[in-house]
Amino acid sequence: MSAESARRVLIVDDDEGVRLVLGRILRKAGYLVAFVSNASGAIAEIGTAAPDIIFADIDAPQTDGLALINWWRRHGTAIPLIAMSGANKTLTGRLGLAAKLGARATISKPPREQDVLEAIASAIDERRPAWPGQRWG
Repeated sequence: MSAESARRVLIVDDDEGVRLVLGRILRKAGYLVAFVSNASGAIAEIGTAAPDIIFADIDAPQTDGLALINWWRRHGTAIPLIAMSGANKTLTGRLGLAAKLGARATISKPPREQDVLEAIASAIDERRPAWPGQRWG
């Protein structure tokens, strides 16, 4: 992937260690990476230079990932969003709620390379409906 065609990824997490690990995984896979520590920073970054994919922590106190997902839904953005959580790793918990709100994929923290790459593949699958409940075709 050339720098001109590389997909840009925005990582939204207040934990610098998670940002660094996830950034390293994504750069190794050929992505360009930007980091912000909270939802307001993410909204500003999206307005300035919209990424191709967003990874957002949904449980950190300052990150407010569910608020970001709600903003993302209200603005009808087609940017695939991948929700992350280290606190509740079940699909019946907050990751499940993020998926119901429209997150294209979810991963548990700490991020593992295989999980990250599978989440991206799922999130950018062109055949998938853009919003939950949307019909195929």
